[in-house]
Amino acid sequence: MSERVEHYKQAVEDVDVESLTVLVVAGASVAEVREVIADDSGLARCQEVDDHERSAYAFLEVDGGVAAMELTGYADPTVAALTRLSAGGRSAAVVVSDIQAHDRFGCARDGALLFDDPEYTFLDPDDRSRVPDELRSLFDLAWVDLDADLYDADDDDVIGFVVGLAMAEVVTGITLTADDLGRLWEAGPDEMLPVRTLAYATEQASGDTSAATGPPTGSR
Repeated sequence: MSERVEHYKQAVEDVDVESLTVLVVAGASVAEVREVIADDSGLARCQEVDDHERSAYAFLEVDGGVAAMELTGYADPTVAALTRLSAGGRSAAVVVSDIQAHDRFGCARDGALLFDDPEYTFLDPDDRSRVPDELRSLFDLAWVDLDADLYDADDDDVIGFVVGLAMAEVVTGITLTADDLGRLWEAGPDEMLPVRTLAYATEQASGDTSAATGPPTGSR
C-alpha cells in the first residue's frame, strides 16, 4: 500500500469513517467554501426539519486551502457545488462514506468535473476508464471486482475512505493531518453551518448538476 494511503490510515484512527464527508478545496478561503455549501444545502438556524434531514459542516483553514467535514455521510455537496468550488483555477475533492457502505469520491479542477461516483469502490469494470490517469494507481487499491474478488467487508469502510483522502490530496495538493481531521471531528455546534441532507442524492435522481454556477464571492 502506498505511503500516502498509510498516512491517511493513521490520520483517521481517531475518526469514525463509517459515516463521514470530508471536502478539500485548494486555493479558497473558509468564507468562500462556506458560501458555496450554504447555497447548496444550507439551513437557517431556526428552520425546522426532521432530525434525519439535518446535518452540519465544520470548516478549517489548512495549508493551501480549506478542509470541511460533516458527520452523517448524507450531506455531501452536489456535483454542481463541487465544480463551483473548483472554479477560477482552484481544485476540489470530496470523500464520503455512509452506513449503507457507499463510498463516494468526486473531484473537479478549474470548474470542470474530473470524476464523480457515489460507489466508486464498486465501479463497473467497463467504467474504470473514467478514472483520471493521475488517480488510477490509488483507485486500484480500493476497487472491488464483485465478480472476482474476495475481500474483507469489515475493512471496506476504512480502505475506501483513506484511498479517497489520498486521491483528494493528489487532486488538490493538500495534505490533511491527523490534527486537521481531529479538529474538524471535535468542532462544536456553534462553529458549524447547518445544512440539509440528501442534496447530492436529489441532484443525482434529477440528473441536473447545473444548479450552482459561478465562482464563490467570499461575501459570507
